[in-house]
Formats: sequence, C-alpha cells, structure tokens
Amino acid sequence: METDYGRLIWAGAYAGLLLIAAGSDAWSRRIPNWSVLAMAGLFLVGLPFGWPVASWAACLGAMALALAIGFPMFAARLVGAGDVKLLAAAALFMGLDHLLLLFVATAMAGGALALLALTARPYAPALAAAGWPRLRPGVPYGVAIAAGAIYAGWNAGLFTLTQHLVRIDLGP
Repeated sequence: METDYGRLIWAGAYAGLLLIAAGSDAWSRRIPNWSVLAMAGLFLVGLPFGWPVASWAACLGAMALALAIGFPMFAARLVGAGDVKLLAAAALFMGLDHLLLLFVATAMAGGALALLALTARPYAPALAAAGWPRLRPGVPYGVAIAAGAIYAGWNAGLFTLTQHLVRIDLGP
C-alpha cells in the first residue's frame, strides 16, 4: 500500500495556515493577509489535483455567502476584517455542502472562547503580575474560525488519507 503524501501535505498546509492565523489573532489581534491569501492559493492548487473539495461553483458560492454574511457584521463592528476574510477563505474549502457546519462549529467554538475569556478576566491582574502577556479586551475570533474550519474540514473529508494498492504479489 502506498499513502497519498500529496494529500497529506495539502491537508497539513490547510490546518497549518489556519493555526497560524489563529495564533496571530490570539497574540496580536490581527490575522495576516498573507495567511488568507495562502489559503486561497492552496485551494487553487488543490482543486485541479482532485483533492476533496466541492465544485468551483459551490466553493465560490460558499465564499460569496460567507462574505455576504460577514461584511454586515464587520460594518456593525462585531468582528474584524481579518475574521471575515478568514471565514471566507475557510468557506472556499467547504463548499455549500458543509458551509452550515462551518458556521455552527465556528459559533460554538466562539461561544466557548467567550466563556473562557469571561472566566479569565478576573485573573488578568494576577496573570500580568506573574509575567503573562496582558489580556486584551474582546475575543480573538480567528481562533474560533480556525477551530470551526478544522472541525468542518474533518467532517468534509479534507483530512482523509487514501492509500493506493501498488501491486499484488501472488507467488513465491
């Protein structure tokens, strides 16, 4: 049996870019544009190779829908521009079939993250005195988007590794 290492690298790059964006958002409250553009480039590279993403139309429709939902939230100052761009890039991989799962998983992760932030708030002075970075107000929603995108990607089969039978040995 031979493992499809190209797909393994592609799935690792998808998860890695999401984790980079989440880490940057948690640390500096900014999602770098290069990480979102790299995700879009990864999608463009993966689609012709038959990696497990939906059709062009479904993927672009999901991205457009994510932008249509995210832009008013950005205009109302509920989320940042980087959050909207990251969600749209993740939606590109999900297509319309798994877009609702992406939204629900992201909302659940965001709720858990908000509860964690509220729980940690009373301990902020003690953490700062112990040398931890100062807690910033708000919730780094890029972390929730990354968690939701990885979960939805797992359920969509983006992380499924395939093995190919190379040859069968029937004799001595």
